[in-house]
Amino acid sequence: MGDQVDAVVIGAGVVGLACAYELSRRLDTVVVIDREVGPGREISSRNSGVVHAGIYYPQDSLKTKLCIEGRQRLYAWCEAHDVPHKHTGKLIVATNAQDEDRLRKIARHAHDVGAGELRLMSGEEARAQEPELRCELALHSPESGVVDVHELVASLVRELHEADGATVYQTELQGAERVADGWVIRTTDTMGREAELETARVVNAAGLSAIDVARATGLPDTGIPWRLYPCKGSYFALGSGAPKTRNSLIYPLPEGGGLGVHITADISGARRAGPDAEFIDTIDYSVDESRAVRFAEAVARYLPAIRPEHLTPDYSGIRPKLVGPQGGFADFVLEQPASQPGVVHLIGIESPGLTAALAIGARVSEVIG
Repeated sequence: MGDQVDAVVIGAGVVGLACAYELSRRLDTVVVIDREVGPGREISSRNSGVVHAGIYYPQDSLKTKLCIEGRQRLYAWCEAHDVPHKHTGKLIVATNAQDEDRLRKIARHAHDVGAGELRLMSGEEARAQEPELRCELALHSPESGVVDVHELVASLVRELHEADGATVYQTELQGAERVADGWVIRTTDTMGREAELETARVVNAAGLSAIDVARATGLPDTGIPWRLYPCKGSYFALGSGAPKTRNSLIYPLPEGGGLGVHITADISGARRAGPDAEFIDTIDYSVDESRAVRFAEAVARYLPAIRPEHLTPDYSGIRPKLVGPQGGFADFVLEQPASQPGVVHLIGIESPGLTAALAIGARVSEVIG
């Protein structure tokens, strides 16, 4: 594609690819670079694959707005590009009187923000669907679902290539310098070969490395008010002896920096418990088998028959959270610094980032010029 392009996207996860696709609809040459051997190898392929309705977050937040818009875009994309997905619906369950009050507040909030059709169900009604469930009150969200993330990523790559965009893997950003007409991007691949690209636009969609990439583009520390707290979430597969569930998605109330250890079933029907939330200092994707006891205790609050022996270590993912163990809400960062015309930084894109990806891509294409 030569050494001069219209846009460079750093990061080939689902969000970076969505940005690249949207840019390729109006620009001639878009390049995505990623240090991994292929697309979607970091955050994108290591989550629950859940399509969220937009229930939990503040009304005016990017997380709420982009999740709701992104959900609609995502379902439409899946239909148009034959990406396997299911409108499974989701149950959020309260197991005691205190949780009932919290769940009613969540239901009111979800209605107010426009998270789609929702229905409160009595414990008796919920148990008629899920006889194994311990539940005093449940919230049903029919807009929630699951998607085959690997096929979604592959479809975005195909569409980008159809638009004459390019993906370059095993290549890492080394730096960026501002020039008269934009930016010069310097990269190194795994063979040690160096390359330069001149571009008018740069999108930092580097996930866990987004702060490092921001620095590499020359953004000074005084212009980086964010800090990422890597938060590991492990998953355990449910064996054949585990209590049966009819609903594909069963969630407790949010807790501990996440949405609680929930039950999911993917497109193939394979059931998992997870993720939990464990703040870490080093990137490590191993799953500690001993955590099965803690997982079973968490799930047993709403599915009492679960036992540690029903759980087998499966996989883990790491969220780029903008708040640490102290908790609190932090919104997506989608920022174009005044000192960096033509550059957009995406920081802290965790859940519901998968659901919001196509809406994020559209927003980035709009603001970057």
